[in-house]
Amino acid sequence: MSVNFRHYAWPVSPYSAKTRAYLTFKRIPFVEVAPSAITLFGDIRKAVGAAVMPTVVTPEGQWMQDSTEIIDALETRFPRAPVTPETPKQRIAALLLELHADEWLPSVALHYRWNRHENRDFALREFGRCAFPRLPAALQTLAVRPVANKMAGYRAVVGVTHDTIPGVERFTEQLIAQLEAHFRAHPFLFGTRPSIADFALYGPLWAHLYRDPASTYLFRDAPHVVLWFERLMSPLGRDGAFLADDVVPPTLEPVLATFFAEQMPFVMALMDAIDTWCAAHPGATRVPRSLGEHPFVIGGAEGTRRLLTYTQWMAQRPMGAYAALSRTPRSEVDEWLRRLGGEDAVRALGRPVRHPFERRSFQMQLASA
Repeated sequence: MSVNFRHYAWPVSPYSAKTRAYLTFKRIPFVEVAPSAITLFGDIRKAVGAAVMPTVVTPEGQWMQDSTEIIDALETRFPRAPVTPETPKQRIAALLLELHADEWLPSVALHYRWNRHENRDFALREFGRCAFPRLPAALQTLAVRPVANKMAGYRAVVGVTHDTIPGVERFTEQLIAQLEAHFRAHPFLFGTRPSIADFALYGPLWAHLYRDPASTYLFRDAPHVVLWFERLMSPLGRDGAFLADDVVPPTLEPVLATFFAEQMPFVMALMDAIDTWCAAHPGATRVPRSLGEHPFVIGGAEGTRRLLTYTQWMAQRPMGAYAALSRTPRSEVDEWLRRLGGEDAVRALGRPVRHPFERRSFQMQLASA
């Protein structure tokens, strides 16, 4: 039996970058395998139910899928230097930023990769090289084009249209500038140890924007963000610590304020749609993967995007952390939340989850089912 974990991943995959950085930081012994199309649509699909990345195989032969579930499972197995803070504000902030990275930044990633010709061509070559390593380069690109076209088609799902592209770009440039200001003062988001939020934000920013040649320019004036990338690609910081006294650095407040202004209203609309659907289907044990379209705002631009039900499962994490608070820490957290998003932020975090999900085999299973 191998003593190493196997990490099936391509360099162009943002969620794979998230798990790779985590494995590296925790010094978990692993080998990375770039799965061919045969492996993806054969072994991986058979093992986890779909041809997806990242997937991780334990030394005992257990398969794991979904970057968040992989990290949660490995945190239990490797508890030293936990990546989710234990103190209230830091824990909630880290889980909110993971939600932001995993469920909002795909708009950014898909826009820059598939709407920039140089990035699109680069991604096609990378897809072909990994999926069909034995074919000549020209045939690699031809063979992988249907998969690439399918990926590009997700732009509309996450609301990337002609009308929203200016907002997507404003949001991106603002986020990078805000992170640059933060990393001038701190090596990681919450101190000298990376958190789940560091790995989540790193995924799309590094694997899509920085690595793709036609968007690297976005980091020209963000050298401290680039240094943060480099720190997350090396096994350093395990002996670091989160900031004392549950401090969430003020430099992160603009990022979180944008989250509450733009993403959280959409999450609340999604939860409304789930509650409505469940009321109309009282005997259901699971919900559809999406529930139609809904208006949203990004970078001040208005559009519509798909109500993907998985997002509620991710939102349950910070909302559950808030619900677990006793009275004194909750009042302190509420004061902090009001600085970020007023009473709307307090109401959003405190909203009861009427139909909580459990994730089972790519389906959002109702927890009570």
